Amino acid sequence: MPALLPDEVLLREALEIPDAAPVVLRTREPLGAGTVTGFEVIGADGHTATYFVDTSGRRVAQETGLATGTPDAPGERIWLHPQDPHLPALAPVAFGDAARTLLHRIGREVVEAPELVAYRAGRRAVFRVVCRDGIRWVKVIRPERVERIVGLHALLADAALHVPQIEAWADAGLLVLPQASGRPAVDVAPPASVFLDDVDRWRAAMADAPLENRARSGLPERAEWYTARLVPRLAPEAAERLRAHAARVAAVVGDDGVLTVIHGDLHFGQLFLDDAGRMSGVIDVDTAGLGTAADDSAAFISHALASAALAPGARGGWAREIGVAALERWDDPAAHVRERVAVHLWGHALGADDLGDAARRDVLLATADALLADEDVPKDGLMDGFGTP
Repeated sequence: MPALLPDEVLLREALEIPDAAPVVLRTREPLGAGTVTGFEVIGADGHTATYFVDTSGRRVAQETGLATGTPDAPGERIWLHPQDPHLPALAPVAFGDAARTLLHRIGREVVEAPELVAYRAGRRAVFRVVCRDGIRWVKVIRPERVERIVGLHALLADAALHVPQIEAWADAGLLVLPQASGRPAVDVAPPASVFLDDVDRWRAAMADAPLENRARSGLPERAEWYTARLVPRLAPEAAERLRAHAARVAAVVGDDGVLTVIHGDLHFGQLFLDDAGRMSGVIDVDTAGLGTAADDSAAFISHALASAALAPGARGGWAREIGVAALERWDDPAAHVRERVAVHLWGHALGADDLGDAARRDVLLATADALLADEDVPKDGLMDGFGTP
C-alpha cells in the first residue's frame, strides 16, 4: 500500500479521521513556501466534504479553520471549503449573498444562484452568474490584488486589446465582469495558420501596452517544484531522465533578458472569436505585465498539447494541430522555448498523476522528452486512446 502524503496524514490526525474512512486527493499546487492540497473526505453517513491543507506559511487577516503557529509565523492550517482564509469573499459568494448584493448595486438582477466554475485554493475563484440582462462573471481574488487588477483592466481596455471592462469591484476581493465578446476559440476551431496570425497580431499590440508591473513569473521555481514531486512517483529510468532534464532547464530558463508586456498565462482557452473567426475577446489578464515573450509562447504551446492529450475526437485533434503549428512558428533556441514548454508539461503531468491518470502523465512526460531532444511532437503518443486518427 503506497505511503500517505504528509498532508493527508496531517488532515487525518487533525480531524481524527479513521484509517478506513476514504480520503481522496483532488488538487495540489504550490503556494508561498509550501502547498495547498485539497482532499475529499467521505463520512460514515456518505456525506462528502472538501478540506484543504495549507502549508504556504502566508499570513491571513483571519483564520477560518484549524491553524498552528502564530499570526506572524503561521504553521499548517486546515479549512473546510469554501472557508478559504486567503479569499475572504469566497464563502459569501458561494452562498450567493455577496454576489447578489454587489450585482444589485450596479443594477443587475440575479436570476440563478452563482455557479463555481474554477477554483485555485488560496489564489482565486470564478463564478458564473445568470442575470436578467445576461451572464456575469464574478472573480474572487486576494484583497491586496484588487486595486492592481482593476487598474490593469482599465489600461488594457483603453489600449483596445479586447479585454472586458470590470463593471464593479469590492475591496474584500470581488470583481464583476461581463461575458467576453464572441465564442471560445475551441468552439470555432479556425485553421491553425489563420488563428495564429491573429494571436501574433494581438501579442504585438499587447507588447505596446503601457504596463510597468512584472508579469507572473517563477518558471524556475515551478520546474523545481514539479520535478521534486514527480521523481519519487516514476520508475527509476524515467526518474533519472527527468532529473537530467531538470538540471538542463535550471541552467537556461530564467526571468531575465529582454522584457516586454505579455499576457502571463496565454492559451487558447483565454481567447474568443467573432463570427468571422477573428479575435474579439481576451480574458484572465490578471497575470499580465512585463516578462519574457517566450513564456507566453511556452504557455500557449503546452496548453494546446496537454489539451490534445485530454480532449477526445475533433477537439483533441484541433488542439494538437494548434500546438504543433505554434511550436513551429515560435520555437526559438536562444529563448529556450522548448525548455519552457517542458516545464509547463511537467506541471500538467503532475496534475494528471495527482488525479490517478498515470497514462496521461506518461504521455505528457514523453512529449516533454521529445521536445528537449529537439524532436517533433510524438503524434501517436498524444493521440492514443483519444479517438482521433
